[in-house]
Amino acid sequence: MKKLLGLAFLLLAHTALAEPLTPEDRALIADLASKHQVSVQDLTYAAEEAKLLPKILSTMDRPYEAKPWYIYRKNFIVPARINEGVDFWIKNEAIIDRAAERFQVNPEIVVAIIGVETFYGKNMGNFRVLDALYTLGFRYPKRAAYFSGEFARFVELANKQGWKYGDIKGSYAGAMGMGQFMPTSYLTWGVDFNGDGHTDLFKNKWDIIGSVAYYFQDHGWKKNWEVTVPTTVKNPDTAALMLTETMKDTRTAGELRAHGVYVPERFKDSMPIKLLRFEEEHGYSWHLAFHNFRVITTYNRSPLYAMSVYQLSQMIRDSYLNRKKALSETPVKPEGKDRHQAPGKPRDVRKPAPKPAPKPAPSRSGKPNHGRK
Repeated sequence: MKKLLGLAFLLLAHTALAEPLTPEDRALIADLASKHQVSVQDLTYAAEEAKLLPKILSTMDRPYEAKPWYIYRKNFIVPARINEGVDFWIKNEAIIDRAAERFQVNPEIVVAIIGVETFYGKNMGNFRVLDALYTLGFRYPKRAAYFSGEFARFVELANKQGWKYGDIKGSYAGAMGMGQFMPTSYLTWGVDFNGDGHTDLFKNKWDIIGSVAYYFQDHGWKKNWEVTVPTTVKNPDTAALMLTETMKDTRTAGELRAHGVYVPERFKDSMPIKLLRFEEEHGYSWHLAFHNFRVITTYNRSPLYAMSVYQLSQMIRDSYLNRKKALSETPVKPEGKDRHQAPGKPRDVRKPAPKPAPKPAPSRSGKPNHGRK
């Protein structure tokens, strides 16, 4: 009997449930309509179409960010994610360069964000966004205020994009596309970067890359500024007094030094710095986090997430530069000896020396071309 009850509970947790709207739901819908650019009729229609997903409620109470750092990082700092990040960068190099210049962000950060969020588009989520936001906005009291607002913004976004409410898939929290934008972020920082009249953050690499870059610019990213550096402490208990709850709550370099935290001399005593402590397999690691680190946490407020993005970005950048260097140093066969020359492209045929004093024809090999094709 216990096994049967357990199985029934498990099935229920993974089943989407249709349910009628309560008077409280309708009051919430009226309130949302008064705050957002969407009608009561559209919100009601969307809520009636949505299904409750109990699995999402259980997932919210055990987020991945609750894991210790030494476990968390293994999901993101892996060779496959680094190598595919380099592939993604090279394949979309023109777009990434344009976005980095236009929005003054470091290109490796844009690539790393997309890599951490969706593995460069491979894992964009399989939940109906409508169901996810309804479940969290109407049946998750802890964060109902936030997610009910995102539910309304999703309906607004779907109306503008011409989507059917139930067609869009995303994460269990309602994030969408390769950059995993919430509806408000999609409406606010989604850009039509290629100027085709439509903002597509699911398939259009121009819009995807441009939108992530614009998000970081608008949140205050400072190009080429330091993000974080590892540090050491003289006394862990004394240094722990400098730990703070939020990213905005910082200490000064002088305060940290006074508590035995090593801060490089290049940082003035007045420099605001966030001290971080991450759990390793054996003990803790300590890090100094600066302005740009806090900017990453606006995308996801977990310091573990921000550190993963930063470390992945550095590994992708180094691998990208190494691969570019290797490509530039790879000799290319001289054009005159290429039997597979493209049709219509004239060969470099040199004229024989004029008579009456014939000379041997000069070599047609030329110098090897070291430029990347």
